[in-house]
Amino acid sequence: MTAQRYLEDVSVGETMPAMVKNASRAQLFLFSAATNNPHRIHYDREYAAVEGHPDVLVHGPLQGAWLSQFVVDWAGPGGRLVAMGWQNRGRASPESDLTFRGKVTSISGDEVSLQVWEEDAAGTVLMPCTARVRLPRRP
Repeated sequence: MTAQRYLEDVSVGETMPAMVKNASRAQLFLFSAATNNPHRIHYDREYAAVEGHPDVLVHGPLQGAWLSQFVVDWAGPGGRLVAMGWQNRGRASPESDLTFRGKVTSISGDEVSLQVWEEDAAGTVLMPCTARVRLPRRP
């Protein structure tokens, strides 16, 4: 868990420290099982090719969970996620680094708005996201 981020210490334009994730094929298979997702594009390479994909794909909901983790970890244990929304705009491949980045876009009261995104190793944005968090004031 990360240290607590306080409202007084955040400024518009501030960038969030990057987070890197790398999904293994085993993780994709297990995520499919845990979420009861039988779509074979997430664990069967030959079937993924039938649907026109070069390899199996990382689940959109798994990437969304990582986006949520990125924001919540940044906010710290006393921060609260108020709203979040993302779009899946590109293919994420297993065994490849996915980097999560973000920046503060506005502050209103105790609410901080963030622009967050996931990008592949080439720097292509795969999932743009907006989020709002409430941060505590320094004691």
